Amino acid sequence: MKNQVFSFYESLGEDAVHAMAVFNLYFPSGYDFFELDQETKERFIAENPRINRALLHALNAGRKMAGDVRQSLISARHSESFGRFAQSELGSSNQEQVCLALLNTQLDLIGWEVVFVGTLTEVSASPREIFQRALKANAYAMIIAHNHPSGHLQPSEEDLLFTKRLRRLGQLMALPLLDAFIVTRTSYWSFVEEGRFEDEKGPFL
Repeated sequence: MKNQVFSFYESLGEDAVHAMAVFNLYFPSGYDFFELDQETKERFIAENPRINRALLHALNAGRKMAGDVRQSLISARHSESFGRFAQSELGSSNQEQVCLALLNTQLDLIGWEVVFVGTLTEVSASPREIFQRALKANAYAMIIAHNHPSGHLQPSEEDLLFTKRLRRLGQLMALPLLDAFIVTRTSYWSFVEEGRFEDEKGPFL
């Protein structure tokens, strides 16, 4: 992203080297730009009101456009590509989150929602909330993903039991759970890839 910011300043005739030095003070390496608080945003804009305000608008617009395109490109037909997608979305979060992927009959992503946010080490999730969202979106199938901020990739006993329950409910409601992912900053773990899902009618644990 910083290369794009440099080009932005340069294209407007600004001293791009100096502008980037200021930018780096507010957004050092590893800082999540989109978690910017209002006070920091105002101080950054004050450094160069017209240009920096335009930059924030441009970056936010680019993020929204990327999100719109992403939904038509992501498919659940290949677990590895979907696992990497889930990892990019969740892997760096410092709080445990559960996300719901909603799929159409072609297994393309039509919705991606954060359904629960927990603490550093745990999250309480409700199957009812998950199915309500899937039914409201008229989804054909779904996938869930959650992150482990600790970096430990293996599922806990609670993860196993919750996923088993969700999958059985999906079978009863004709709204199948196709896979479940655990992600960290560096990798992902898939129930399907690890052989935890068998045929739709059988147990997977």
